[in-house]
Amino acid sequence: MTEIISNLDVTGLSSTELTIDNPIGHDNPPLLTPNINDVTDIPLTQHALQLSDFDVNWEDRLTDIQLDQLVNNGWIIIDDVFKCKALLALQAESGFIDYRDAQLTTGIRVSDIRGDKIRWITPDLFAGYYYLQSINELALTLNRSLFAGIRHSEAHYACYPIGFGYHWHSDNPAGRNERVISAVFYLNDEWATSDGGALEVVDNHGKPHNVMPVANRLIIFDSNLQHQVQIAHRQRYSIATWMRRDGLVPFIEDS
Repeated sequence: MTEIISNLDVTGLSSTELTIDNPIGHDNPPLLTPNINDVTDIPLTQHALQLSDFDVNWEDRLTDIQLDQLVNNGWIIIDDVFKCKALLALQAESGFIDYRDAQLTTGIRVSDIRGDKIRWITPDLFAGYYYLQSINELALTLNRSLFAGIRHSEAHYACYPIGFGYHWHSDNPAGRNERVISAVFYLNDEWATSDGGALEVVDNHGKPHNVMPVANRLIIFDSNLQHQVQIAHRQRYSIATWMRRDGLVPFIEDS
């Protein structure tokens, strides 16, 4: 099975560089469509999807109050993000794709630290790819409002089997700073508190918060914040997402 590895280990920006060249903006718009010519074996229901199904007016959804909360506290939640068709497509796609064991940034899987299985989103996953383009539009809004300097985004589907979570960590390990904003989009319907699997995030003031993985919810937070996924008592599906300030490097694929 093909192994797709994040490009976190390969970057064109050192931690000492302060100027961000060519962030997502009107003069550098995000890519809007998957490369359909390279797509094979995609269910017909996926071909019926349109980018417009994933339209979100991020400027309307991100109020000044929320932007202030993101800056001051380091995190915000947006509920009811997508239309029903988009949510159903993401839920369906998360169910039929092949997952692989997740790894740490070092490339070594440590099962007692994280227990999720993942599948990186590439252009052959229609719903996921349209999701990622909507996230790029969100990045454009954050660049315009907060001068975030985001240049591209990446994301993967994540599946946590029963009895697994992900211990405390930051999305910029070992002093790295390529990831600016992290986001997690949740896919499970009718999630109850007894199902566990909450995302526990520590805000800029050192206060912990539990966020339940409710379907169609997006949590957005500073990639440097410490967070963990509590043990899930029910199979848990989500999309882990990162908005990055480094250069876009193609995914590495190993057979």
